Amino acid sequence: EEDQQHSMIESTTITTTSTPLEIGDDTYSHRDTPSSLHHDNDHRPQDTQDEWEDEYEDPTPMLQRQHVHDMTTKQRLQLVLSLYPYMIPLFVVYAAEYTLQSGTWTSIGFPVSDETSRNKFYEYSNWIYQVGVFVSRSSGTIYEAPLTILWIMPFLQIVNVLFFTIVALRQEATPWYVWPFPYNFTSLLILPCFYVGLLGGAVYVNGYTRICQDIPLEHREFALATTSVAESFGIVVADITGLFLQSCLYQSNHIEGAVVSCPIGSSR
Repeated sequence: EEDQQHSMIESTTITTTSTPLEIGDDTYSHRDTPSSLHHDNDHRPQDTQDEWEDEYEDPTPMLQRQHVHDMTTKQRLQLVLSLYPYMIPLFVVYAAEYTLQSGTWTSIGFPVSDETSRNKFYEYSNWIYQVGVFVSRSSGTIYEAPLTILWIMPFLQIVNVLFFTIVALRQEATPWYVWPFPYNFTSLLILPCFYVGLLGGAVYVNGYTRICQDIPLEHREFALATTSVAESFGIVVADITGLFLQSCLYQSNHIEGAVVSCPIGSSR
């Protein structure tokens, strides 16, 4: 009788240890090892797996996940300074292209001594510029410039400022780029004007596109608003610079009507 009871106890023990445990929708045996449990995580539903990764494996620093409203003044300042890869290109490209418009293009005409010719060049160059801006800003969904290209384009715009300044200084001495257009608009410079618009619009659209891609959602609205301030500063700098550049070009070409005096004296 004792042997029979002992046999029954052994049978019950074996049955208990081999019985699976049911936990939710998954079934695990007592013999499951930690490695097998880890392997089963790969077969979780995608939504559950994503939540698990967000909760336990998110490598994002706490500052990047913190909402702007919950930041201290120092943290907000750090966030503003971290936006320099987007603010500097926008500032430079706006300063350069508005210097062109307000300073250099007002001093070009064929002949430069004729006010009507200067006005015609200014009008048509700005129309062509706007076409270039429209084309490049419309290309944001077709081409996304990397950060390196975003930084190169503003400095190409500075090259354009130098190019048009040389043209304004030497336009009477180098007539090889001139041919007749209707309404006395005479210049091959419409192509560089279009190029100026392409660069300006490209920096604008790609700068804000990169912010939307690179900046966490909690900071995105703040980053967009902050970066837009760089444009305004660029325009202010260009307006001041353009006044003095126009004055120097007017003085070089013996044109009257400048608002300020050229600070470098007469070039002739």
